[in-house]
This record gives sequence, structure tokens and C-alpha cells, in this order.
Amino acid sequence: MAKLVQTVFRGIDTEMIKKAIVIFSVASFLAGGGCVSFKIEPRPEPEQLVETLVLCKRVIPDGELLAPVDITTDFVMDDPDVLCFVELKNVGRAMTLKWKWYAPDGSLFKETADVPVNENEAYLEAVTAYDGLDMQQEESLEGHWVVVILVNGELAGRRTFIVR
Repeated sequence: MAKLVQTVFRGIDTEMIKKAIVIFSVASFLAGGGCVSFKIEPRPEPEQLVETLVLCKRVIPDGELLAPVDITTDFVMDDPDVLCFVELKNVGRAMTLKWKWYAPDGSLFKETADVPVNENEAYLEAVTAYDGLDMQQEESLEGHWVVVILVNGELAGRRTFIVR
């Protein structure tokens, strides 16, 4: 009997076996509903999103981005502004930025609204942004200050500076 089975299989064309396997696979696929689904996991946020966080007196265009000028932590009342500049790297999802400025007595002096970044969720190699403290106010701003930046409501950086 075993010899007969061997003879039968030798007589079958291998192309016919391949076609039979394909037909069986397609039939099995269609019988199972014919549905393929998968989930693409979003890229995790990079651990170090903030590349640069500095205080400066001016910000200028630098190609498609911005660049800080006159970086310092020591300001005088004659300076027009104190600017807090941030550069983010490898931004792959939508997020918000917020700056909070704390006066020398520890009170919250100024807080920005949430600033949307990358609403289209494209991959951005770099993002630059800044907020400022207007020094041309009637009240004295002298003393030691703190500015913090939040990314999606989470603390991302903190800088201290002095106004003389």
C-alpha cells in the first residue's frame, strides 16, 4: 500500500499542489470574514524634548527657526525685555507650551495661555519659541526671578535670573 501512495504522489504536478495551497489559503481567509486589521503604535515621546532653554535679551530669525541673542541671566531695568527661549528637538506629536513667570516674592507674576505646537502631528526635527517679560512697566521688577516652561502641563525646564 505504501508503494501505491508514493506512486500516486509522484504523478501529481507540483504546480497543481501550489495552486491548491493558494486556493485553500484564499478560501480560508474569505471564510474567516476576509478582514485584516492592525494597530500602529504612536512613537513614544523622546525623553529629552527640550534641547535649549535660555534667557536672552533678543530673538532673531535663523533660517526657518529662531535664535536667542545676548544670552544672560543678569538684566537691568533699562533692558526692554527678558525673553525665555526654548528649542525642542524631535517633536512627533501635538503638544502645548506654557511659560510661568514668578516674581522675587514667589508670587505668580505672569502666565501664558497654552501655546499649541505641531497640531498636525508631523515629525518636526526642531521647534523654537519664546515668551517675554516686559521690563517697561511702571512697577519695579528688581530682584531674583524664576521662569518655568511646561510641555503638556508637565515641568520641562526652569531658569532663574536677576533684575537690577
